[in-house]
Amino acid sequence: MKKTFISSAFVLVALFSFASGTAFAQSPQSTLPSAGLTPESSFYFLDRLGENLRQFFTFNPEAKAKLQIEFAGERISEIKIIIEKKGVNAKGLAIAESLLQANVAYAAEIVSEEKTSGKDVAALAKTLNDEFDARDKLLEQTFKDAKAQLKAQRKEIKTNLLAEARRVGDTAQIAVLEAQLNDIDGQIDALGQKKVRLEKNLQDEQDKIEDEMSEADQEKEEIEQKEEQEAEEADELEEAEEVDEPEEATEQPETEEKDNKKDNSQNSNSSNQGDQTETEDNE
Repeated sequence: MKKTFISSAFVLVALFSFASGTAFAQSPQSTLPSAGLTPESSFYFLDRLGENLRQFFTFNPEAKAKLQIEFAGERISEIKIIIEKKGVNAKGLAIAESLLQANVAYAAEIVSEEKTSGKDVAALAKTLNDEFDARDKLLEQTFKDAKAQLKAQRKEIKTNLLAEARRVGDTAQIAVLEAQLNDIDGQIDALGQKKVRLEKNLQDEQDKIEDEMSEADQEKEEIEQKEEQEAEEADELEEAEEVDEPEEATEQPETEEKDNKKDNSQNSNSSNQGDQTETEDNE
């Protein structure tokens, strides 16, 4: 009975290992792995079971640490899918974020334990850091793409739909569209807050790995982080300088035209009154 259970477990591990692929053995990947099931699914526990089995039957500490970074990539894929399909307020998003942080934290813990046992972990720390950096960039792009999509939706509503509703005086539609704009603005704010909080938590754990790299690698990492921060600040500055088209922009020409007609009418009336007065005086 015991042998049957062990054999079945190894079969399961082999199946899940095959399904997950061997992406980690390659150079830092530029694409995310398949998300598979997400925390939104009632069968997500099967995905977690497969990961736990792979982890249980991975005995080498270095391989186990690398496995955590591989799992982190899957968590990022789940976050991407959830945000795209369910939005930033989806309840499954918090689960994926928590598991992502746990994966990186466990990898850092393994590195620390290996160092405590007297092993040189500089090379392992460098590998783990590089692998996670590649995935972290895709996480940042996920939030960036989601924000761009929300801003595009907001612009479409403000410049086209809302402007048309105001032109025809459809008050009911105006109320609906304004509510949608408020909701989108709330999602953009929530997305930014979630991004900052998640990146900080992940960086705290990643710092523990970076601290075990060689001094030369640490200096190189600091330079790269500084360049990325400057690029991000430049992007934020560019976004801040963007001026949204005024909601009344499409109505302004019509308003100006009415004002001009009114002024011309008043000037014409004043001129006519002046001519009439001059004629009466002459008489």
